[in-house]
Amino acid sequence: MVFVVGYPKSGTTWASKIVADYLQLPFPKHALLPMAFPCLIHGHELLSPKFPRAAYSMRDGRDVMVSYYFHKSKRIPEGDWPTVPPRHRRWFPDLDNKHNIQRNLPAFIEAHAKLSKDPMDHWGRHIETYFERRTERTGLLRFEDLLADGPGTLTRAVEAMTGKRADPERIRWSIEKFSFERQARRKRGQEQRGTFLRKGQAGDWKNHFTKEAAEVFDHHFGEALVLAGYEKDRSWVSRWTGPVTSTEAAPEGVAIRNTQGNGEGGSDRASA
Repeated sequence: MVFVVGYPKSGTTWASKIVADYLQLPFPKHALLPMAFPCLIHGHELLSPKFPRAAYSMRDGRDVMVSYYFHKSKRIPEGDWPTVPPRHRRWFPDLDNKHNIQRNLPAFIEAHAKLSKDPMDHWGRHIETYFERRTERTGLLRFEDLLADGPGTLTRAVEAMTGKRADPERIRWSIEKFSFERQARRKRGQEQRGTFLRKGQAGDWKNHFTKEAAEVFDHHFGEALVLAGYEKDRSWVSRWTGPVTSTEAAPEGVAIRNTQGNGEGGSDRASA
């Protein structure tokens, strides 16, 4: 068995496809253990030192939060706030217009941190567990590294997992076969909201993180961000100014009104 795990929206599906293709292993979706044949198991659970061979999929937590926001918000129907199911509503305190991510993101990040009681659901704890439990047979597939140098990144991960020298030609083909362009049929960076492959880009958080969002993120996940190597220290947040917060018009003027909120300051809005 080969396990590929990572926090949701960190590129785990992409990582699983390229690893399974290179190793020529079946990749059954929604697999339930135990399996009766060798295969690749994809999941979002924490890394375990008991995994015989594993790869960890990692991504900048700020990009994860933005991607998660779009993923969660697409489940909210257009219309009045009272019609939104409670299981979705809890992620969006003080929601006014779901398409205005700059305004809603700070509260979304705060709600995410508060609702993530289990380490598996908390981005920071998920990252910390990787560093605590990785072994010499654990490969690392960092989302940003796969974009910058797919062949080199996959080679290092495969060689760590198998203990064998990787085949350069097979590596190249696996990376090309599951490129964003081939799967989404559009160029990387061309956004298409509402789809699983929304944008496929690193650093998109810079287009959405206001100063407040940066402060809330740093308050809850700042140490993990530094541990993962995405920042040298936590001073990044003091330098970040971000895009100017504005009220973005929803497509065709559609908005969702939270009649339980008070407009600009819901009780769950953070001020980290």
